[in-house]
Amino acid sequence: MIVVVMGLSGSGKSFLASILHQDFGFEWLRSDLIRKELAGIKPYESAKSGYGEGIYSQEWTKRVYEEMIRRAKELVCSGKNVVLDATFLQDWQRELVRKNFPNAIFLLAYAEDQIVIKRLKERQDISDADLEVYLRQKENFVPPPYAIRVDTNNSRDELKAVLQEILQEYEKKNIQENAL
Repeated sequence: MIVVVMGLSGSGKSFLASILHQDFGFEWLRSDLIRKELAGIKPYESAKSGYGEGIYSQEWTKRVYEEMIRRAKELVCSGKNVVLDATFLQDWQRELVRKNFPNAIFLLAYAEDQIVIKRLKERQDISDADLEVYLRQKENFVPPPYAIRVDTNNSRDELKAVLQEILQEYEKKNIQENAL
């Protein structure tokens, strides 16, 4: 099973992914970590540059997403469930997943602006995204209609229950489709 956790920077994607990893046993593929690994940068070392520049250029981003999919295929082939943690702001990124994993579940992490801004200001994380990045992302992002919206301004226990319900619905749907 592949779960894509997508959304703007600071929206709570990694928090949702961490719950899927810790409580549901998913392997966690995080674009921030893969990007820095590919660039030879330590996870908590800053690689901050202008929006869409440096290791955040379109070329680098394509390389990161392709590597994430390559790793996901290996893990799925070995029987693992995988959570992909990245913004997935552009159609080509989501289509890359859908082409390789047609049954992937897409979750759209979101929170109110003031909550995201507070998170970004207090962030101590491997991500280099800040308020400027969030505002630039917000200008053009159109969420796909097939993504399940998850409000990350809930407690960990509440989010765990929401995720459990989503996963159970997915399993039930797969069982019904396989029975036909």
